Amino acid sequence: MKIGIDQIQVAEDVRIRQETGDISSLADSISKVGLINPIIIDEDNNLIAGYRRLCACRSLGWKEVEVKMVVFKGDQIKMHEIEVAENFFRKDFTVEEVLSTERRRLQLLEQQRKKGFFEKLWLWLKGLFVPKPVADPQRLPPINPPVIISQVSEEIENEEGEVGDKVR
Repeated sequence: MKIGIDQIQVAEDVRIRQETGDISSLADSISKVGLINPIIIDEDNNLIAGYRRLCACRSLGWKEVEVKMVVFKGDQIKMHEIEVAENFFRKDFTVEEVLSTERRRLQLLEQQRKKGFFEKLWLWLKGLFVPKPVADPQRLPPINPPVIISQVSEEIENEEGEVGDKVR
């Protein structure tokens, strides 16, 4: 449900996060893809979780914001636990995941990019000389590892006279 941003009450004195940090990147993200996670409020429109998102939406000049209202009936402990859980029990991307997201984004951009006649022609010509896959791995018969291991062991045994030397 949407409510007016001015209707959301923020009790600054009980907020865990006192410093919002730089919200410009968050505001930029919200302006591009929208507010993915709604702001959490109680039945009296008190902010429970999503302070940085709320600040970012305000900085964008939004008049209304998507919220999820949770009935707490004044349970301060539960309100506190939700604020903590939202900020504490999360995992940032690893470096590999960040790089993977950028690679994927570039792939998607390349797929969507309109290609001119000569580029299409070049890609077609280039495709003529790229080796085709020999066989579809999905259609190959399953390999039985114990049979292969026993065959390799027999070959090694025949060469060396002892099984363990080359297997290790």
